[in-house]
Amino acid sequence: MKKVSLEKMTDLISTFWAPLDVFRVNDFTVRLVKINGVYIWHKHNYDELFIVRKGSMIIHFKDHDINLHVGEGFVVEEGKVHQTEAKEETEVMVVEHVDTETITV
Repeated sequence: MKKVSLEKMTDLISTFWAPLDVFRVNDFTVRLVKINGVYIWHKHNYDELFIVRKGSMIIHFKDHDINLHVGEGFVVEEGKVHQTEAKEETEVMVVEHVDTETITV
């Protein structure tokens, strides 16, 4: 196991919404992703953790929104339909089960 620079890893990301796997911890994957704009409405078969590293994002649900800023995190529970959005380039750490599937709705 070696030390990883999250800054350097994030610099490798050139496409929005294309996560880069950084760590595998037991049955979970830690990913870095750059987002900008709006992602599709979807759900997952496992919980999903978002931690904002730079910028801000909104997690839309059918009945409310969650606004996240630098240093804040939120868990979207398994099966919960949601849509993510960033009004400007935002860097996010995502932790999810290795068998997580994205199901569009």
